[in-house]
Amino acid sequence: MVTPHNRLPQTARWILAIALWGLVSTAEAQDDTEPTSTFTIDIEGHQPPSQSPSLLDAWLTVEREAPVNWSRAFVVRDALAAEGRQRQRRLETELDGLAMQARLLNAPAIGDGLESWREALNKLNKGRVPGRVDPTWLMAHLRQVPRIEDVDELGWCSTPDWVEAWTPLGVKRLAWQPGMTTDTLMDQLPKDAYARADTLQLVTPQGEIRKLGIAAWNHDQAPLVPGIRAIIALPLESVGAQWVDMALPQFLSTRLPGDDCITVDPANLYQ
Repeated sequence: MVTPHNRLPQTARWILAIALWGLVSTAEAQDDTEPTSTFTIDIEGHQPPSQSPSLLDAWLTVEREAPVNWSRAFVVRDALAAEGRQRQRRLETELDGLAMQARLLNAPAIGDGLESWREALNKLNKGRVPGRVDPTWLMAHLRQVPRIEDVDELGWCSTPDWVEAWTPLGVKRLAWQPGMTTDTLMDQLPKDAYARADTLQLVTPQGEIRKLGIAAWNHDQAPLVPGIRAIIALPLESVGAQWVDMALPQFLSTRLPGDDCITVDPANLYQ
């Protein structure tokens, strides 16, 4: 049943009033190379009552002061930080063990590569909630718009000029080029970096994870956008290696989608 306009809650009327603004400004600011994401943000929020500002309200306030790069917008919940640190510590511990295993198997290059993974992980301390949070997505999913008190920070990153490859030989950033695909990425890597792998996983700037075949029998390719991370499956037969293959993309999906980022404390928006 359609609710008459004069009976809509105040915030709902406000959201409808800015719908055209949100769609137009987002279309102008969105990165054209970014693939459409259909997964949802994992925030415990709901369509807020009239007295409670929503994330949509906050974004409108923020954009009055600064242009927002919507394709790299994110939100942060402090309640998830402890879980992220625990996952990070376990990954580092597993990588220490796998590096030792690789050296015992006379594969020192893989041992060094996994130490490079550990060092890279140690620098990724800032987390976010994976998923789209731009006004276009929020307007299409009003039931999932969180109240602003359920968000500890919001922000956005500049679009980076790199793609990142996590291979058994280490972590390597390559310059992003228009039309770049997983095939052109792998052409720039040593063959030893993927020779024993059947799959890789892609982590998009919004935190979506996609698995892709790269062997002769299951080969596929996908376009790459700036800031995407590609993780090659480890060539080690152990429970620890299988866990890292699963856990590393999940962890990377919760990291910020760039290097040069701006964060805003929503508590300061309504003082």
